[in-house]
Amino acid sequence: MNGRSLGLTVGLLTAVMAVAVGCTWAFRAMRTVMDVGGTCASGGPYVSAQPCPEGAWTIGVAIPMLILAALAGSVLAGLLRAPVLLPIMWAALFGALGWNFWDYGLRESGNAGFIVCGVVFWLMALPAVLVVLFGGAAARSLRNLARGATLASAPAGDRVAWLSAYALVGAAGAYFGSGWWEAII
Repeated sequence: MNGRSLGLTVGLLTAVMAVAVGCTWAFRAMRTVMDVGGTCASGGPYVSAQPCPEGAWTIGVAIPMLILAALAGSVLAGLLRAPVLLPIMWAALFGALGWNFWDYGLRESGNAGFIVCGVVFWLMALPAVLVVLFGGAAARSLRNLARGATLASAPAGDRVAWLSAYALVGAAGAYFGSGWWEAII
């Protein structure tokens, strides 16, 4: 591995870490809002009946951070012929937020609204999961989304190695993201 490839790899894995931290913060922030009923407001000229809990503000940082990290990481992945991060970010974010809706829907004696939202979020995550699992074959079958572009351009063996590295770094990002979230709220 030459110096350029090493630098690109470090940048890509840093982007994976940032995506995982962002997903973790969005997941945790959503749960704090759902703990107070699912809606809140803070600041502005009006008094809210339900102020936002500590940590809810992190979703406003998390979403832009993980989108920018996924975009930058996808560019780096393209240069390295690694699987791009956009579908991974999409699947992780909508899968995690869907879980929150599902979990809180079942906790609240079958709150149908939350359960339906959970299913909808999982359905939104499904195309990205297919792209992550099946790579170019799924991308070709989703031509309306990718117009024939191969979203996971790495050869099959390399794809497994990259996705394994993503999973390891992503788990570390989720761990650190949870710790950092606790520290800042």
